[in-house]
Amino acid sequence: MTLRYPTTSGTLLERIAAGDEIGWDEFFERYSPVIRAVAKINGVNETVADDIVQQVMLQFFQQSRTFRFDPERARFRTFFGRIIQAKIADHFRKEKRFPVIDPEIVSDEAVPPECDSVFMEEWRKTVLKDAEEQLKQKVSPETFLAYELYAVQGRSPAKIAAYLSCSVNQVYQAKKRCFAILRDILEQMNNGDPELGLRLEKYDLESR
Repeated sequence: MTLRYPTTSGTLLERIAAGDEIGWDEFFERYSPVIRAVAKINGVNETVADDIVQQVMLQFFQQSRTFRFDPERARFRTFFGRIIQAKIADHFRKEKRFPVIDPEIVSDEAVPPECDSVFMEEWRKTVLKDAEEQLKQKVSPETFLAYELYAVQGRSPAKIAAYLSCSVNQVYQAKKRCFAILRDILEQMNNGDPELGLRLEKYDLESR
């Protein structure tokens, strides 16, 4: 099977394909909330949702070393969503004789409409985490920390400046620089997957 991963860290996937245990831990932490949210919107309880998380991750683990990426085939989120729905359908098949969905059948319409909004909401969260990880690699630790404390956590610029032993203006500039870089990262992600519609609207980009 050939798949593409336009909004998932290529480095992370390469580490997974190589059997990197840390890479798998990161992948599980990043994508298990997506699986759990879609499972629960389908009406399963917490215990069943946890079981579906394990089943999805197991199938992905089994197939991860044979992946080849081809932009003409399907997005990663489409394929991953298909595995989730297959495992959910398999659960209901065992309970109520629902048909099993074949995860090998991949298309851009793979995720059922009733679950799509929840799936996309959770997926955007994982993509934004990946974007912030990319940002973290592009700036100094001090700049990223100032951005994190000010733009994300909403701490006082004066207190951040005192904590970091810098000027308040440097805190403002750190935020401005990080937003500029993050905006470019999100633009690239949107170009790879336009349906994501990633924005920085929750922040006032013009403020100091």
